[in-house]
Amino acid sequence: MRESACELVVPDAGLLITLAYADRLDLLLALGIKVVVVDMVTVELTRHLTPTSEKILAFLAGSNIRVIETEIGKEAVTQGSAFKKRYAGERAIQDFLFQFSDEAEQQGQPRYALLLFEDHKIAGTSFVLPDNVYVISTMAFLRKLEEMRVIASAIDVRDAAVKAGREFSQLDVSHPPKSNPAIKPL
Repeated sequence: MRESACELVVPDAGLLITLAYADRLDLLLALGIKVVVVDMVTVELTRHLTPTSEKILAFLAGSNIRVIETEIGKEAVTQGSAFKKRYAGERAIQDFLFQFSDEAEQQGQPRYALLLFEDHKIAGTSFVLPDNVYVISTMAFLRKLEEMRVIASAIDVRDAAVKAGREFSQLDVSHPPKSNPAIKPL
């Protein structure tokens, strides 16, 4: 069953950096669904500048993508360079997941998150995944866009990022939460 009330969630900067290197940030909007970015992503992009940081921040500012605040993200913004908490990005993701699940339950309507990640740390981290969260890696997302005929080739997008200087995870992960294997957001 394909879920109609689905949101694309970007929990770490890696995916945005890869799409920026490939000059394909537009792919985040290609599905026509709501896109949200966890606030620690923008903190990471401004604290640890990459060659694509300005491009990504301009894209986010010029789109209808919403940045979702988390407690740890607010703390990082408030403390600035003094902020030194370990695993802040992972903590922000977990904070968001609980917040997302609670809001869906309060609304009483089906609401699903497609958690899009690139970082190997995220793949290996034991997050508590609510029943309404589907996890997908950058490569699996690109392959799905190719399958849906949104892009001609996932490999072409990957190669464009690599040619521009981006080395990124080739991890190909696409799975629903163990407790709800019927979720198919795409």
